[in-house]
Amino acid sequence: MNLFFVFLGTAAWQDLRTRSISLEVLAGGAAVGIITCIWKERLPGEIVLAMIPGIMLLLIGMLTRGLLGEGDGWFFIVSGFFLGWQECVMLLISGQIFCGIFGLAIMVGAQNIRKLRLPFLPFLLPASLWMVLMRMI
Repeated sequence: MNLFFVFLGTAAWQDLRTRSISLEVLAGGAAVGIITCIWKERLPGEIVLAMIPGIMLLLIGMLTRGLLGEGDGWFFIVSGFFLGWQECVMLLISGQIFCGIFGLAIMVGAQNIRKLRLPFLPFLLPASLWMVLMRMI
């Protein structure tokens, strides 16, 4: 999980700064994730199942003509190397909740929000920390 936090932190920082995730960050995360899968002896079917949320995000992004960032989908595909499918789904849902709360707060204070685009990956940081805390309880 520590390596996943490094990948998540790097991707979230880049998404916050540039509104994109570089191929280098995704490829580096995938390489470390593959090594982690080999080390933990995860089955290929389990890994592919964990990648389904990312695949769905990519499809939604294509259907909405980029309304949803392509990098978010690729991030969740790479996350499938680190996390199980339940954790990937929970991370996605929790991130949406944190993003939604922040978005509502922005709506209350802002006057023109039509063109406002929020980077999604920074909201996965508190979501992942929340998941870790819930696992400890």
